[in-house]
Amino acid sequence: MQLPHDISHYKFWQQLASLPFLDKIYLYGSRARGDNLERSDIDLAICCPNAKKYDWQKLVYIIDNSDTLLKIDCVNLDNLNDDNQLKQNILKDGVVLYEK
Repeated sequence: MQLPHDISHYKFWQQLASLPFLDKIYLYGSRARGDNLERSDIDLAICCPNAKKYDWQKLVYIIDNSDTLLKIDCVNLDNLNDDNQLKQNILKDGVVLYEK
């Protein structure tokens, strides 16, 4: 899976992908659509249905300590109901960055 060129150089991707409980990462929002500005945030949706609370904390730690000054918004897709509009939009239009 090739990452979008404008975010592929960040090292935290490899750290996230190495987490054994993580099943899928979606990129959504302006960067997924390709209409982002240079300083646009990075919107990530994470699927990790078997993750425990401390697993999610480890994931958040990696994101909070990432090698970018850009804001990273992260949502846990497993916590959103199937009828949630954000979840539906992410599943429909999001770009899969990682899949186990």
